[in-house]
Amino acid sequence: MKNNAVPKTNEFFDINKLPKSPGITYYGLSIPLLTNKQSPKALLEYDKKLIDKQYIYNVAGVLIYTDNLYLYSDEPAVSLKLKHQKIIEDHKASFLSYLEKNQWYIPSAWSFYTWNQAILDCKKFHDSLTKLKQIYNADVFFKKYILLDVERSGKKLSDNNINYLLEEILLDYFIVKGHLLLSNDYLKNTETWVLNCYPGKPHRSYVYLIQQNFFGLSNEKNVYERCWYDLLARKLYHFDRLDIDTFDFKNSSEKD
Repeated sequence: MKNNAVPKTNEFFDINKLPKSPGITYYGLSIPLLTNKQSPKALLEYDKKLIDKQYIYNVAGVLIYTDNLYLYSDEPAVSLKLKHQKIIEDHKASFLSYLEKNQWYIPSAWSFYTWNQAILDCKKFHDSLTKLKQIYNADVFFKKYILLDVERSGKKLSDNNINYLLEEILLDYFIVKGHLLLSNDYLKNTETWVLNCYPGKPHRSYVYLIQQNFFGLSNEKNVYERCWYDLLARKLYHFDRLDIDTFDFKNSSEKD
């Protein structure tokens, strides 16, 4: 007998099948993970598992390098720029090499952004970030979740770390809400959904931003506008039934 039970709070499962309509799997790439959990080989291994969930080959992949996000640092900007530029150039070249060696991949189905490129395509991003900082300063729960996110990353609360998180979660929010349309030559803006994919669980502050929807945006055609796909746990976290204060945000590698 088929089990039609409604999932409980904080109970999540893998995706059975992706929608039949065209869509994008979006990967925000953390610079420290580009040689391990988000290496070209690892990303394509994740993608193979998602391909099995497709009805037809109408899904594109978009990679966004978070290079300039790391300028929220005490390290000299010139040093960071040169270091990260080399890292992301090598990563993209290696990724494209993997695509060329495997005939079942469609190179045009993959597109690449740097952080500043994405922000430039996002209307009035700076104004929105300023507003989000004002919301953060006035919202005790938002402050609490940012603090916990910073601590979870092994860092201390500072202006740089706060600004880093606020900018990161805001861009993710705008992507799933359709405020930032990701360019892809394969789909040519025919996508109806965008799935945020990452090897780990989301930030508390990101879940809170989606749940509170401070900017009042709606993207009804995107069935994943309130979701996050954990590539490691292979679970789709739907924020409508995620309780931030009781959900275990630790990844398996972080557990005691």
